[in-house]
Amino acid sequence: MGNAGEGGIAVAEGWWERNFKNHLAALVFISSFFGLLLTAFWSLAQVTGPGREVFNVLAPLFGTWVGTILTFYFTRENFKEANEAVNRIVDRLTPEQRLAQTPVRQAMKPRGSIKALQLKEGEDEKAILVGDLTALVGEGYSRVLIFTPRGTIKYVIHESTLNRFIADQSRLAEAGQAPADSPSAASLTELLSHQAGDQTICEIAKRFVFVKEDATLADARAAMLAVKGCEDVFVTKNGKSDEPVLGWLTNPDITRDL
Repeated sequence: MGNAGEGGIAVAEGWWERNFKNHLAALVFISSFFGLLLTAFWSLAQVTGPGREVFNVLAPLFGTWVGTILTFYFTRENFKEANEAVNRIVDRLTPEQRLAQTPVRQAMKPRGSIKALQLKEGEDEKAILVGDLTALVGEGYSRVLIFTPRGTIKYVIHESTLNRFIADQSRLAEAGQAPADSPSAASLTELLSHQAGDQTICEIAKRFVFVKEDATLADARAAMLAVKGCEDVFVTKNGKSDEPVLGWLTNPDITRDL
């Protein structure tokens, strides 16, 4: 560790500078010890004279020096123990407390690192095929994000939803109720309009929430739990849906420590 010199350049400390306090303490302790011995012998050797008075004056002084050194070192040790105790308490924080202390910026996937599909200006969703979406699944991604040209999020399509659509289309094709083409050739428009239970895939694909960039993981979790079936939280500057996405959190990212 060095001190900043001119221009803010760090200057390396030498061995003496790093150990100055220890050297000074040792010097004072040794001086006090031998000083006390010498004045004691001197005062005892004198039958008459100022020896006894000198000893009475110097003995408390030497004792004060030694006491100061002991206080310094024992206080430092007590401080270290207290600091370690506080760290142990922090380590025992509940998962909810850790979420409340963790900013979303620390846990989110930044927009630049998200593998996603971004629509081009004026691009027709019919031109995007299911095969284009399945190609984005894998390598740690179990869902496909589709952004608008402005960088706002439009759809989140989970791998399970894609698989369900493909399975449904294959069964319909076998029954002669759908084209025999591969389900991968179906368009995004067809995928979104497909009925999955009591909802369309479009409704499922829009089941996400937003938080602002200075929110915590506790805020993100609360927003996610407020929407049934929601598994995705997007971070924008002010937590609004019409703002460009800054980052993305999935349910495992938020609940990993719970």
